[in-house]
Amino acid sequence: MTDSHCHLDRCDDPAAAVDQSLAAIVTVGTDAERSRAAVAAAERHPNVYAAVGVHPNDASLAADPAVRAAVAELARHPLVVAIGETGFDRYWEDETPASQLAAFEWQLELARDVDKPLVLHVRDKQGQEGAALAAAAALRAGGYGKGMLHCFGGHTGLLEVGLELGWMVSFAGNLTYKSAADLRSLAARVPLDRLLVETDSPYLAPVPHRGKPNVPANVRHTAALLAQVVEATPTELEAVLDANAERFFGFAAARAAAA
Repeated sequence: MTDSHCHLDRCDDPAAAVDQSLAAIVTVGTDAERSRAAVAAAERHPNVYAAVGVHPNDASLAADPAVRAAVAELARHPLVVAIGETGFDRYWEDETPASQLAAFEWQLELARDVDKPLVLHVRDKQGQEGAALAAAAALRAGGYGKGMLHCFGGHTGLLEVGLELGWMVSFAGNLTYKSAADLRSLAARVPLDRLLVETDSPYLAPVPHRGKPNVPANVRHTAALLAQVVEATPTELEAVLDANAERFFGFAAARAAAA
């Protein structure tokens, strides 16, 4: 199994969170310092890989030339398999829409420059869709065909744009929640070769661990529920998900390049 998105540095015990039974774990930086930590974790653990970037809730940091230079340098590390997470967040309102768009556009161009996937974060307040609409418009304008809708939240228009561009769609523990019937219905519409699963650890622990700190090993619970949604056995879907993750992130090539 592969955990396509987590934050090991935010886990209570980052080293213990690295489950050696998982084929691969992608740990994601949210600023320059945490991106360095992600790369360091990938260097320490043979099944860990890094994504580097600036989170939309820290988007104004991306205006600093020193931050851009640091992230751009890290982006070229062979164990960095994606750029981000970047995107649009209207839930916390820590940053302006303009700063989030600017940070997104910079990271999109960085991903294009290093030829690596882009990881997109989108979050709205309940009943609103400003972030999702902004993301859909930015994806269309950017036209980049190599990306992942991280912790997909269920916006139909954003899903359509992502699939049109050839993006992957990653589901997290919230897929298992009783209230997520609409999200499960959308998951059933995603082609099998576009599916990924993640934990977003230490957040969004799936049922039966909801409310507790999340860890990468819990990705199996989300995968098992997703298997029910797409009418596959857990074993069948796990093989598909691992193949998708390898094709998308290029783990084997990354590890070979770092040797």
